[in-house]
Amino acid sequence: MAKAGRPLPRPDRAAAALKLGELWVAVLDQEGGNYPPEIGRLVNSSQTAIRFCLPTQLLGKLVDPGLDAMCLQKGDGGAGRWDPRGFATKVVVPWNRYNQSVLGPSGDPYVSNPLRRPRVDAGLDQMDDREQWETLCTVLRTVEDTNAPELTAQVFTQVLTAIRDRLRELTFTYVVPSRVSLRQAMELVRIYVKERSGGDRGLAIAAALFETIRKRLGLYSEIRRNVINAADAATNSAADLECIGADGAVRLAVEVKERRIGGADVQDMVAKARLHGIKEFLICADGVLAAEEDAVARTFAVAWASGTNLYHLTTADLMRATLPLMGEEGVRDFVAEVGRQLDTFGTQPRHRQAWKTLLDQL
Repeated sequence: MAKAGRPLPRPDRAAAALKLGELWVAVLDQEGGNYPPEIGRLVNSSQTAIRFCLPTQLLGKLVDPGLDAMCLQKGDGGAGRWDPRGFATKVVVPWNRYNQSVLGPSGDPYVSNPLRRPRVDAGLDQMDDREQWETLCTVLRTVEDTNAPELTAQVFTQVLTAIRDRLRELTFTYVVPSRVSLRQAMELVRIYVKERSGGDRGLAIAAALFETIRKRLGLYSEIRRNVINAADAATNSAADLECIGADGAVRLAVEVKERRIGGADVQDMVAKARLHGIKEFLICADGVLAAEEDAVARTFAVAWASGTNLYHLTTADLMRATLPLMGEEGVRDFVAEVGRQLDTFGTQPRHRQAWKTLLDQL
């Protein structure tokens, strides 16, 4: 038992926040990642207390292996006792808020009755959803009894992976100001697409722009969009975006690239345009590789002579040319539409969070 007056062992909260951030970024960068079914059930538990308790107890144990992962209150009196409540409010709750409150909206989760016990395994016979609590006990007890940092890190990473998958199912709240200027919109997009995303961010921006053109200018009856990792051949699409006319025909195909294009890219797009019988094909890309400018220009000329009209514009070019035609309301609609595109097509949470953060800074 600790001597009177000696402060309780407490995990370093700054170190914990840093570790949580590092592991979270690593998990968000992964497409897959496996975790046991019981971890998934706990992360998606109907009990908010369980959703917060699991990562909090594990993170505390990960930062300070001497802590007892089963301890819920600093007055426990046993070896390894600590204050998970204060730890949660200072470390886990701010992280949760930043990530769309994926675990729930609570600002002080350990004040709830289910967590006002000395230990996770105390008083289980009085708990609702006892089976879930017993599963939680099993996971935490295994970590505590093994007391190996490698296992603690492994289980905590599995929990973060399950939280990431839960976050992907949520719709983010994008707060768009009542007024957004063209300059502000273009700056938002400039900053947003600076980080490469495998095409996710660029496609969301382009799709939002053409969807706004459809609604505001009535040039198309529908905008068909693929997810970024779907092959055009597999979806029978001519490009990332297809702008459909009133007669159901593709009036314009749009290919989006988050990089500079070369001759091979353009030749591939010409082939797709001819295969699908499309005359108007727009390439939305950062630019042309310097070493291939002549080859690209020749391909454009040959394509035009054979009946295919190729165009190349950057995202900024498109915005500058079209948004002023739609007025202030159109600019705001475009900014709001970006968020809808990100959610509707299940874009990775970190890309959705990045857009939300930029909007919150307006």
